[in-house]
Amino acid sequence: MKKKEVRTAIKAIYQELWDLLSLEVETEHFYKLPKGEEPVENSEEDEGWKFAYKKISEIKGHVRKWFLGEEKIQTSMNQIVDEVKDFIKSCEVPGVVTRWKRLNPRLVYFDCAFEVMETCPEAYLEMRGGLTDTRLSCYPDAELVEKRNAYFANAKAKCERDATAYSEDQVFQDEILHTLTLLFEDVFREYL
Repeated sequence: MKKKEVRTAIKAIYQELWDLLSLEVETEHFYKLPKGEEPVENSEEDEGWKFAYKKISEIKGHVRKWFLGEEKIQTSMNQIVDEVKDFIKSCEVPGVVTRWKRLNPRLVYFDCAFEVMETCPEAYLEMRGGLTDTRLSCYPDAELVEKRNAYFANAKAKCERDATAYSEDQVFQDEILHTLTLLFEDVFREYL
């Protein structure tokens, strides 16, 4: 495969994943179908997830077809597609694998640990001290809380400047999409 063809195929998969992840807010984390989509089956139960998994299967098919004979690229691409599927399946925020959080540390600002820390401080201290069976993916300190507060204040201010409605869900979706871009730029640097 020529480098130009590889680049075009990588960008096509990137766009398909971008389009799917950009439905995060509209579908309420894939609980609902996107506007204009017909149910996959007669039942409306889990239709958002069925829709997302169908899209993931289509993308995996494109990866197999477009990167046939390009084992290294195919393996890297399948890993990314699987990470997107795991994110959708997790039903959590941030719900991403560690590598996504390493690429974009701002994703940590969406972790439930902050809410637990604010609403249940005693339980949080027990969890942080290892005194419960419940484990959090992070244990914020004062510095991280300060950075998080500044981050959300900036996000709100940006919405005010842009005359758009502020939504933490929309800010999260924007961070997920930004992380997808960072991931493709990192993994496929030599082709882009």
